[in-house]
Amino acid sequence: MFMVNEDVIFNLLGNETRRLILRMLSSGPRYTTEIAEKLKIGQKAINEHMRLLQEAGIVDLYIQKQSRGSPRKYFKINKRIRLEFKMGPYSFDTTSNDILDTDITGYPDEFPEFKELEEEVLKSLHIKEIGKLSIMVENLNFELDKLTHAKRYVEYKIVQVKQQCIDLCIELGLREDEKRLVLELVSAGGKMSVGDLSERLMMDEKVITESLDVLKNKGIIKV
Repeated sequence: MFMVNEDVIFNLLGNETRRLILRMLSSGPRYTTEIAEKLKIGQKAINEHMRLLQEAGIVDLYIQKQSRGSPRKYFKINKRIRLEFKMGPYSFDTTSNDILDTDITGYPDEFPEFKELEEEVLKSLHIKEIGKLSIMVENLNFELDKLTHAKRYVEYKIVQVKQQCIDLCIELGLREDEKRLVLELVSAGGKMSVGDLSERLMMDEKVITESLDVLKNKGIIKV
């Protein structure tokens, strides 16, 4: 399964050259000399950037023979990768997952509106015309836009509920550290270990445990 450490992601994407390389690769595989010429950067520096991206599992390398000359090293974005970054009033998260390791077999049953879409995509596997494939991608993008808008709506509602949580904490007269602790528990659906809470809030586990006991005694949470 594909996993990338959050610190590694920010370190890699914090470099402008690597961001430019990934933008180039998003339109298709590129070889080293081509990347170096486009970015006007030496091949040695490009090779070092590609090494780091490869080690993180973000980029793959493959060799392709040429009709003339030596074989070329081509780079492409790992087809399994999916990285998402989310930051909002009450959220800061970087997630990575393996697209090919995701079980989507039950999606058409869970979302009936996807059944027709699934049938159309299966038909597209036998299409030999670029124009028809373009229409298929356009239709998929249309569905993706609808889901994106729905996701934004739900995310907005989550923010409203979390704000209500904060307001309630203020009414109850909780301390700042207790408010952060309650909000973190609410965000996680109440399912977080003391160790996870300590890491997320950067608080000592002993302090977390004592605060949880106080909140439990007040009847605010159930442990």
